[in-house]
Amino acid sequence: MRKPVALLFTAVAVLTACGQEAGELGEGSRPDRASESLLPSDRLALPQYDLATFRSLLTELRGTPVVVNVWGSWCPPCMEEAPDLAEVSQEFEGRVQFLGIDILDEREAAREFILQYDWRYPHVFDPRGEIRDGLGYIGQPITVIYDRSGSLAFEWNGVISANRLRRGIRRVV
Repeated sequence: MRKPVALLFTAVAVLTACGQEAGELGEGSRPDRASESLLPSDRLALPQYDLATFRSLLTELRGTPVVVNVWGSWCPPCMEEAPDLAEVSQEFEGRVQFLGIDILDEREAAREFILQYDWRYPHVFDPRGEIRDGLGYIGQPITVIYDRSGSLAFEWNGVISANRLRRGIRRVV
């Protein structure tokens, strides 16, 4: 009788100790998921997002005007507007959050595109165009601006010029 009881106490002691160690390591080695931002900190990371994650990111960004541009590295109109997006995003840096959504693409081609046009803002990867489609748009490029409350304030389907983009942003800053 003593061996089973002793084994039980030993097993409980080992499991309790392992649980404490795992908890201590977990807290010290990775940030709390609730405090992590959905906004990529590296413009070249291109994490894959679906529509629900994109909407959660927009919710997280409330309080800041947000410019969202849907693009693809293979898209000639996207290439045409890319220099203007780079210019205006740098002009409004710190006052407006720019976010790119790369659709129907390959990550390496997208990264090269981001570097080629010196886009300094974060981008997410949507290989099936789910975000664009879920927002009710067809084609690309598409540029939308959300005001501080998260409401849609401006939308443009097609190539956007620097001046048109500036006018849209001035409505929300």
